[in-house]
Amino acid sequence: MGLGESYFWESTPKKIIALIDQKNEIEKIKAKNQAVYIACYVWGKDPDKYEENDGPVAGRDVPISEGALKSLMM
Repeated sequence: MGLGESYFWESTPKKIIALIDQKNEIEKIKAKNQAVYIACYVWGKDPDKYEENDGPVAGRDVPISEGALKSLMM
């Protein structure tokens, strides 16, 4: 984040927890973007469908079925 160590030690626990939560939210968004990328460009799904739908993404928000995972094994 570009902040020094002194900022960390001078911050309150509430602020540090908020920063950790924000980082976790960013990681979740990155994982959703990766899942949509794989669905669209690797498996040929329609990207416009994901633009309109802000629902759960398979593999991140909801578990993937075992049948879908078997197709990934060689």
